[in-house]
Amino acid sequence: MCPTRKSPLTHPLASLRRKEGLSHAGYAQLVARRHAELGFGSMAARREKIARWESGKVVPELTAQFTIARLHGVPRAEVLRLGWPHWLHIAAGESVPLCAAWTAEEALRSLRALSRSPRTAALDDGSFTVCAGSVDQLLARWQESSRTACSPLEHEGLPLSDATMTALEDRHRRLRQLCRAEAPATGRVLADAELRTVTELLHTARYGPELGARLLAAAARAACLSGLLAYELGDQARAQTAYVAALRASVPAQDGELGLWALLLLAVQQAGQGAPANALRLLAPAGRPPLAPVRAGSPLPALVDATLRAAHTLLERTERLPSGEEFTATELGVLVRHTFAEDALPATGVGAQAHRGHTRASGIPSREPLV
Repeated sequence: MCPTRKSPLTHPLASLRRKEGLSHAGYAQLVARRHAELGFGSMAARREKIARWESGKVVPELTAQFTIARLHGVPRAEVLRLGWPHWLHIAAGESVPLCAAWTAEEALRSLRALSRSPRTAALDDGSFTVCAGSVDQLLARWQESSRTACSPLEHEGLPLSDATMTALEDRHRRLRQLCRAEAPATGRVLADAELRTVTELLHTARYGPELGARLLAAAARAACLSGLLAYELGDQARAQTAYVAALRASVPAQDGELGLWALLLLAVQQAGQGAPANALRLLAPAGRPPLAPVRAGSPLPALVDATLRAAHTLLERTERLPSGEEFTATELGVLVRHTFAEDALPATGVGAQAHRGHTRASGIPSREPLV
């Protein structure tokens, strides 16, 4: 059976308070003082108030939330858009609670939260919520959990046959190719529906360890596709959450190659959103890419190399390349999207000149919109 007990989670407000090195009383005084300075009026500076907020049983008034957001540099729009306590993860530099254990239970919870979360209808402001500290934490948690043996994933419920699982996997491969041809908004509807379907099967179907691992891998792939399309439509927070959920699911699925895909997609997003240093932190810790075992012929090693080259170019700008020959974030995004759709490198693949813009094979436009 899949475990049903709750993992001990730290409330994000408690994490923020401890990061500031403050007690409940000290944080209460800080919030009360800033609350008055912002013109919201006086509020009691009681330690019990902070403790109740951190217990999850009491939601702070909106003016108190605005005050906390101001203390930690979170825009009011994000407070209103995400609601309590979800916007606190932006202040913590993470879009999901990385403090949660990297277990099958938390992977299922992350996937269900993603599949049920609302989608941003219009382009957002391009804000990106991963900082260097949470990048390092994310990578460390993934690598540590990947080295630890996971308990088999099993569940009692409606029967799920091997033939049905095979059909789901075949359908996802066709869906990836279809989303390459369809408009992003249309593809996103299809990808999100696929994610909801597979996630619900994880929570309602009957399966043993083998089918459970395949079902988790299918959910992780659906999350990656959903994230790619969200990224193309400008919903950066959704894309980031999808990639991290996929990375979490890859661990109990025992699929290192799938985990590396999620990591690569997150790194490409970092580079494309103006944080190439974080892309390097994800793909080259201590100068060594965290390459998981991949099958023969996998395009991932070449894509990791291309992403590292692009990130170095974006970060340093030391090599003066001829106009039009520099490998751009846009071209990197196009290359990754088409490779993900086909699970193979376009044409002859990524060679030594990948960082000079040679991604035009197979009719791929070099200036196609970034995914």
